[in-house]
Amino acid sequence: MKKIAVLAAALVAMGAAQAQSKSPVYGELGYTFTKVSSDGVDFNPGVLRGLLGYEVNPYLALEVMYGTSLSDDSTSIDGVTVKAEVERTYGFYIKPKYAVGSGVELFARLGYADSKVKLKVPSMGLSASDSDNDFSFGLGLGYAMSRNVYLAADYMSYYNKDGVKADGFTLGVGYKF
Repeated sequence: MKKIAVLAAALVAMGAAQAQSKSPVYGELGYTFTKVSSDGVDFNPGVLRGLLGYEVNPYLALEVMYGTSLSDDSTSIDGVTVKAEVERTYGFYIKPKYAVGSGVELFARLGYADSKVKLKVPSMGLSASDSDNDFSFGLGLGYAMSRNVYLAADYMSYYNKDGVKADGFTLGVGYKF
């Protein structure tokens, strides 16, 4: 019983300390202008991307990312319209970062991403999807609007192998809990 009381007191003390300091947890929601290229054919579907992060210290964070299609894109290949969409993408990242002053932060992301892309040929009633993963990396910057709210922009490479490349530029807004 004493162990439970000591554990409860420790949890209350940790909660009080956490309430006095800024939480290391943050979330971000953004729109990604994606480009998927293969064999000289480019598609530009739109993706809604969410991030959840944990600040390990002022110079390093850990993040998980999930994205899903907001819009597809189509192009004509030999007179046949082909549509592409990113059904889903997720990733895990290490985020080195550095505050350069006046609320501006520069960062990099290094990690792993897995994405699933779907191609459709509406006139023929055909569709196919495929998923794969690769090393993922990017660069970006954030700007603090207030203590808890920030704007972010980044460029990420999500996939680049076997003649297929997927990358994107994201504009987002974040909240530090």
